[in-house]
Amino acid sequence: MLSGCKTLVKLTAKDQSSANKVQGSSSSMPRGFLDNLAVLPGEVTLAGVKVTAPPVAPANTKSLSYDAALSLPNKYANLLGVAPTELTNTLLLSQMEKWYGTQYCFGGSTDSCIDCSSFTQVILRDVYNVKIPRNAQQQFDACTKIEVENLKEGDLVFFNTVSASMIITHVGVFVCNNKFVHASTSKGVTISDLSEKYFAKAFRGAGRFINP
Repeated sequence: MLSGCKTLVKLTAKDQSSANKVQGSSSSMPRGFLDNLAVLPGEVTLAGVKVTAPPVAPANTKSLSYDAALSLPNKYANLLGVAPTELTNTLLLSQMEKWYGTQYCFGGSTDSCIDCSSFTQVILRDVYNVKIPRNAQQQFDACTKIEVENLKEGDLVFFNTVSASMIITHVGVFVCNNKFVHASTSKGVTISDLSEKYFAKAFRGAGRFINP
């Protein structure tokens, strides 16, 4: 929270005079005036030894740091129930990290609000360089149908979450270990399990756009 100053106190003539003396004397003060410490843009000199400061990352960047990228297999191994060594597609992990928790909204396709089919479209485009149709039914109609036991990373899983018909109303991207990532209406972008009662009942099939 930002707060503003309500009062500015004017310097007295005596205070101003003292301030001028300090200002005047500082220009002639040696660079190492504070225990041999001097600070310049991008570097620090301590007791005559120059130390280059580490670069500062630009604000509001969406790119992951080196350490953050290294930690992703550990983070998502817990969510997916596998060993970190099984998660080798760092591009997929970085996209999951970028979108995880993003709010759902019908028809949304932005960084702040996205729907299920736009999310699968973005993942296949940005991770696998594959273009697919925009909505869930079109994606289902266009994909190569596969059996559940043949699911691989990057395949799509389709659901009808509103009725018992075969109409497709929801879609997600299969990752591994029966888990898929999707834009949920209640939780936003999240990871779920195909064996969960809700999704097991709503499941309508699986499909592939990526060449094995």
